[in-house]
Amino acid sequence: MNLKEFLKHHFDNLDEAAEVMDVSRRTVENYIYVNPCGILRHSAKFVQRKDVNPLDLFDAVAESMEQINENRAKQ
Repeated sequence: MNLKEFLKHHFDNLDEAAEVMDVSRRTVENYIYVNPCGILRHSAKFVQRKDVNPLDLFDAVAESMEQINENRAKQ
């Protein structure tokens, strides 16, 4: 499960995720498509608000980073 799938699983939409993290939707999209590690600074909010296992979040970030790196290598 990559970061986008993780967020869709735990939130109704990206706007709700942005609200929980107290960031803009654009920032959430940046985390998904450009800088997945950036979302880790909000991990405490996820764990408190949505009862998320932190390791699941870290796995989603790692998978997204891998996918982004693969796409860059193809270009």
